[in-house]
Amino acid sequence: MIDSARAETASESLLSKLSEAKDYLRIQPSVSSRILKKHLANIGQLTINDQLSWHQNLLRASIALNDLNQVEKTVKVMLSYPELEKKTDKFVSLLSSLGIFLRRTGHPHESILLFNCGLEQPIKNGKQKISLLISKGSSLSSLNKYSQAKTMYAQALQLAKQQNAEVLISAIYNTLGIMALKQGNYTLAKEYLINALQLSQKISRRSGQIVAGLQLLRLSILNNEPMLYDRLHYRISRLTLVSESEVRHAYLFWLEKAHKASKGNKLSAQEQDELLSKLDQIKPISVSLYNQLVETLAEPMGITSLALINESSEYQGDLLNNIHQCKNIE
Repeated sequence: MIDSARAETASESLLSKLSEAKDYLRIQPSVSSRILKKHLANIGQLTINDQLSWHQNLLRASIALNDLNQVEKTVKVMLSYPELEKKTDKFVSLLSSLGIFLRRTGHPHESILLFNCGLEQPIKNGKQKISLLISKGSSLSSLNKYSQAKTMYAQALQLAKQQNAEVLISAIYNTLGIMALKQGNYTLAKEYLINALQLSQKISRRSGQIVAGLQLLRLSILNNEPMLYDRLHYRISRLTLVSESEVRHAYLFWLEKAHKASKGNKLSAQEQDELLSKLDQIKPISVSLYNQLVETLAEPMGITSLALINESSEYQGDLLNNIHQCKNIE
């Protein structure tokens, strides 16, 4: 009885840690990751469902932190559970996270296979379906399949409005804005991104504000709208710098130097070296952002001879080999 009581107390303590990690996930994913990693070796005391929840939240934290090594480790562990395919929400969450990981690292074709796999599942959570549609749209956009991407976003937006899911609506406006910006349609991009920013402000979603704000700052430089830059810079820079994303910090640095150059100020050799260093931080995490910065902002700052990276290389890893629940996944 004493051993049983101790085990129950240990399980309760772990579940308390899991709850704490979930609370931190949106505002400080590094804290979530630290909690979940610290107690990872002890979670065998929990039920299978709670163990999978533990790994699921570690996976989400790792995606938020761009901790790609931990993403791979966690995916492999989750796939080792025979029970996973019976837990639809957790299986779909894994597919979604792995798909995002593959797109960011330059493998959009494989990411689409995973998003399609997720959409084939008997999803009960409507928000999961919306998220998969958004992610699939982003992968199609990275392949310049804009018409198909718009179809995904339209389906996602319709469902999100039906559910009054304002967080997802703001995310869709952001993705539509980013796609329009990539296509050079600055008027449409500005409309979508301002809608995303205003909705994110309304619901106090910092991540959405940062995404929309950084894209609007880039648009203001590309479209020669200094007043837009001045209006947004202070708030967006403050939000970005208190976030935990080094990629966003690096992106902001590029935007600030590009703004300086756009006003006719020549950058020093040291500033150019810093820009290259920041770009090296971005490259392994977001091939798409790296290419957009090289293509649109580098030359006016005196940085030349940077080659674009192929955004659609074949994935050489083995993470897809153990997913047998879907057609045409391998």
